[in-house]
Amino acid sequence: MIDYSIYYQKSLRPDEIARIVPHDIFVSAFNSSERVKRVYEQFPATRKVWIVHPEYGYTDNEMPSDVEIVSPKTNSEPEQVNLLLDALGSLDGKTICIDITGFMRHVLIFLIPMLEGMGVTKITALYSEPESYAKQEATEFSTRTSGTVRTLYGMRLSHDEHADDALVLGIGFDDKLISEVLNRKDHVIVYPVLGFPSLSPDMFQQSAVRAARSGAPALDDAWITNRFFAPANNPFATATVVAEIVRKLDLEPKPPNIYLSPLSTKVQALGFVLYWMLEGRRRGAVSMLLPECDTYARETSKGLKRLWMYDVELRP
Repeated sequence: MIDYSIYYQKSLRPDEIARIVPHDIFVSAFNSSERVKRVYEQFPATRKVWIVHPEYGYTDNEMPSDVEIVSPKTNSEPEQVNLLLDALGSLDGKTICIDITGFMRHVLIFLIPMLEGMGVTKITALYSEPESYAKQEATEFSTRTSGTVRTLYGMRLSHDEHADDALVLGIGFDDKLISEVLNRKDHVIVYPVLGFPSLSPDMFQQSAVRAARSGAPALDDAWITNRFFAPANNPFATATVVAEIVRKLDLEPKPPNIYLSPLSTKVQALGFVLYWMLEGRRRGAVSMLLPECDTYARETSKGLKRLWMYDVELRP
């Protein structure tokens, strides 16, 4: 059992970005949001790298110039991550900061254990909190999906065909993605994890409104009785909640197969993958599950409210 409460996080005002302790490498995912671009421009680092996810659909002429860019051609998380890591080269002894704000979830989730596998023991993760989302509860994030819901490459652990399936589902704004996951398989037991406290008071209500549109499971009594809460801006508290759910399920006469599907904030996605990497792999029968997004909105937010920095230990 990991005590995630010992991990360190802090919040920063936007005018404090330039005073952050410089890092050797800073990686961010390019999109059109002010909060992503501003942090990239002001963050102090020896080397800065943009990864331009193909899901955003930028043409060569739309990409930033005179900066280091990694531009994968397919949505595959192994290809995107391997291309990024090849470009970064040796990471031995280097301090690394990753701005997770604009990252595609499947790429972020695959990247973290890959870094650990390369011998990286610690990274700084950064998340830029918006003033608001562009269209409140009507904000669209994924703009087109393939209709496929799958486990991520290398992140499906052996399952018991005779056991029940349990889904630990991070609830965010994207009811389309939530619906696809919920409809993937019949008779799955759902454990919703809602972001509360949310990034701002109105965002919890907006998320609840969107989740209610995702289908019958979100209107069932079990959605209430099985729900858990984790702060939307705290990956370590999120990992703790996921661990708590799994421990509860392991008390059953026949523990179920567990699928983790983080569809809430990127911060909570980080918390889900930290649990998977530090505890879920040892348990077995815990897999990371996401819908495939073909395209994703380039800009979904307004302004930059504050930043969150997390010291992420990649080994217990």
